[in-house]
Amino acid sequence: MSGEAISADLRRFLESKYPLISKEEDEKIVQTLTDLMAIGTDRMQPLKSFFDRVLKFVFRQFGFTEVAIGIKERNEDVWRYEAVFGFKKEVEAELLKTRYDRDDMHSQDRFPNIKTGKLSELNVAEGLPEVETDLYDRPFHWRGKRTTYEDFLPGDFFDFWMLDEKKEIIGWIEVSGPIDRMLPPRTTVRWLELLASVCSEVLRYRSAE
Repeated sequence: MSGEAISADLRRFLESKYPLISKEEDEKIVQTLTDLMAIGTDRMQPLKSFFDRVLKFVFRQFGFTEVAIGIKERNEDVWRYEAVFGFKKEVEAELLKTRYDRDDMHSQDRFPNIKTGKLSELNVAEGLPEVETDLYDRPFHWRGKRTTYEDFLPGDFFDFWMLDEKKEIIGWIEVSGPIDRMLPPRTTVRWLELLASVCSEVLRYRSAE
């Protein structure tokens, strides 16, 4: 099938409207998520390399200085941290040794939280178990009152869940320490939920290896 040649003006317009490298923030995020999916589903790439890219993306794009990824052990009701970023070495070592059981992952008594979306929860410092306080870099000044409800204190953290087809938790992304020390906007929470969904698909794909 033949047709008229594409005019130079039309080509310039379309190429400027849909550039291969977009400067629009949302499009940059979407492109990064697409790239991460490609890397994660490439069995020639180590899973650790994928996780490292996810950690650095969250830090650069959303300004969280502490980022961790946890996964469920295969065929066991044990969840653990697999990759961490932004923590002191001694804290990183403690995180990587930590293990959680099913009650830890689901109990409001053990980890009181506020639902912030279908795939996310905010855990506030006031409800953090004493045993967890050693896993944070900064001194705990959070025992005092919050100045405003917008404050994001040491000990506050978000969890973004990775689920399998049965809605079982197979992993999570954990973020804390925002650079501006404020609660993130809703759009950031939604983007991170989408990122967790991408990671879910990668883990499910890799589990078939």
